[in-house]
Amino acid sequence: MAGTVDIGLVSLGTTPGLRRADAALAEQVRAAGASCELARVRIGGGAAALRRNPAVTDLVEALAARRAARGLDARALIFSTVTAALLQPAPSVPWAVRFDSTAALNRPGWSGAWQRWRERELLSQASVLLPWGDQIAESTGGIVVRVPVEEPGGAGARDVDAVAYAGYPHKRGLDVLCGAWSRAARPGERLVIGGIERERGVKWLEGRGLREPEGVEWRGLVPHEEWLSLLGRTRVFVNASRREDHGIAQLEALSAGCALVTVQSAGPYEALPLARTLAPELVSDDLASALRAGLDLPDPDGYAAHARELLGPFRPGVVERVVASSVLPALGIR
Repeated sequence: MAGTVDIGLVSLGTTPGLRRADAALAEQVRAAGASCELARVRIGGGAAALRRNPAVTDLVEALAARRAARGLDARALIFSTVTAALLQPAPSVPWAVRFDSTAALNRPGWSGAWQRWRERELLSQASVLLPWGDQIAESTGGIVVRVPVEEPGGAGARDVDAVAYAGYPHKRGLDVLCGAWSRAARPGERLVIGGIERERGVKWLEGRGLREPEGVEWRGLVPHEEWLSLLGRTRVFVNASRREDHGIAQLEALSAGCALVTVQSAGPYEALPLARTLAPELVSDDLASALRAGLDLPDPDGYAAHARELLGPFRPGVVERVVASSVLPALGIR
């Protein structure tokens, strides 16, 4: 087959998690012995301003992904999300769609109608489907290619009581999180919230008639390495998300030795069955009670050791073997 590189990866990259996942996949392909060009999707300021509802957002992003793919000269293509593939012309080479979730799950109602219609056609025509995890693969099939989770470095003192991520505050359940912390925390305990600045977070809470709880520290956007270092100092990671399309932050927290306290978020939440296996009392929609149980966990070292065992399939070397033995051959790269 023609092509100057083996794999062209069209990376939508609209969130930090998606960007990390795409960069990791490109590295896994290269580690498996194939060449890979990562084409990042660029969305201009004017187009970005149009993204006010899912139907228009997906249209803008799909058109931008189509432009990004035009310059690729590859023996096979991987589109990093369903959205990135929605408006692509039929490729003349083998191609795959990688995804954490599908429009059938996360685009309900009229605003997702055209995406769900187009998705059915795409997923039936792709050479191979590459779901991120077992939860979504149950409904789509395909080869599960996990987002790799690194082994942690040496953890320091656990001097942070709890950490949460609250970028996109409605989706991440900032109101639920702060309400639970208000009820569960004892004087002197500290919750660090990443992904949102204090001014924006407090304003969002006030718009819902809520006050900022005691003991909260707002970190805003934190560089990834700094975030991992913070997790290594933290006792409990708290998730209050209304929906999780995978849960990279939760998996990284488990890898760093945090206990995972979580609501039963809707969506293909890959960390949820792990959390239930590790300590079912830390998984509850009564988040305050689960949070207090997590902060009082009697054997955190034993919990962390069990979590490391369960994360075996997520380690980079395991993912690389899946890419080399299954994904590349399915795309005609041998």
